[in-house]
Amino acid sequence: MSTIVQIATLADIPANSMRGFVHGDQRIALYRIGETLYATDNICSHEEADLTDGWLEPDDCTVECPLHGARFSIATGQALSLPAYRPVAVYPVTLDGELVLVELP
Repeated sequence: MSTIVQIATLADIPANSMRGFVHGDQRIALYRIGETLYATDNICSHEEADLTDGWLEPDDCTVECPLHGARFSIATGQALSLPAYRPVAVYPVTLDGELVLVELP
């Protein structure tokens, strides 16, 4: 059963940026590309590192892990380069006015 939670406000995430949030024991990364919002796990699937400490590439909607350079699609979670081969989880994001809501498992 999933739960919809408020993670942030739209003002917390400027266009073409990313930011990490914690909800309970989950570390969530929120990304804003233009006016589109995405959410993934904030932990690299290869090794313990926050993806939001890495580099966001708005042009192709990817994030690069700061530890070993693995790249992920922020839209699908797919691992795009080694050393990561497992995807990161993605979560549906909706807006309620200025509130950013994320559906978590």
